[in-house]
Amino acid sequence: MRVTVIGPGAVGLLWAGRLARAGIRVNLLDHRPERAERLSAHGVLLEDQEGERRLSIPVTARAEDLAASDLALVCVKAYHTADAAQTLGRHLAPQGRALTLQNGVGNVEALVEALGPARVLGGITSEGATLLAEGHVRHAGRGQTHLGPAQGPLDDFARQVAAMLEQAGFAAQAVEGCQNLIWTKLVINVGINALTAILGVPNGRLLELASAAALMDRAEAEAEALGETLGISFLHEDMREAVREVARRTAGNISSMLQDVRARRRTEVDFINGAVERKGAELGLACPVNATLTDLVKALEQNY
Repeated sequence: MRVTVIGPGAVGLLWAGRLARAGIRVNLLDHRPERAERLSAHGVLLEDQEGERRLSIPVTARAEDLAASDLALVCVKAYHTADAAQTLGRHLAPQGRALTLQNGVGNVEALVEALGPARVLGGITSEGATLLAEGHVRHAGRGQTHLGPAQGPLDDFARQVAAMLEQAGFAAQAVEGCQNLIWTKLVINVGINALTAILGVPNGRLLELASAAALMDRAEAEAEALGETLGISFLHEDMREAVREVARRTAGNISSMLQDVRARRRTEVDFINGAVERKGAELGLACPVNATLTDLVKALEQNY
């Protein structure tokens, strides 16, 4: 299988690095030609439990190169997904499919609009990645990955993708119910990401601060209630404990939202806590904790 990872951020570098180390044909697509040239010249430096290794991975800024890919793994920020989807619609090989394991909601829908439901896979991952420098990523926490078709029953291609990720050392499973996966991840992100960004702490610290833990539970409860109203079947019977377990398992991880705040970048809060607030308003469900967390993170952005 030929794979293109779109986006050389922390998550994109982690997936590309692990795939390349496993001998899978992979390249990176970057929208910045000058950075693509540097990454191609210097390679990707991957740190994980197996040690540190520099990997030579082809990096291109030519969207036309997508024509050679069987799978495009979309690793851009949620606010860039619409642009990535349009690029895929123009250039991805006719038999090629796209997989999103991104944070937030709306990513699958954007890809489906561009490619059609039969060519889109959606899923979730709790793998932790920290960008230390350009082209330098640390695997900050092991997790699980679930993926499946955007619509319809589980198929052989989804199973092949899961097997490929297993080959690269990820705990991956192909399952049905794409939206159930995405909402499960959303509830986890709702509980963790904004609070870590506001407080400036790693994930596990939220469990050590009584007030932060209480806010985490309340944010999670709002999102869970909203998902239940939408008919979501969550992967975990006890979502409150699932959020806490992810925080424990990735205790030392710096969340992607905190990484963005520290780098003075736009965050994905509008697609996580903000999405809960908006969807709740549509359904007449108040989500005041998520509304407040959204406003606080956006205030941080405005104060850069």
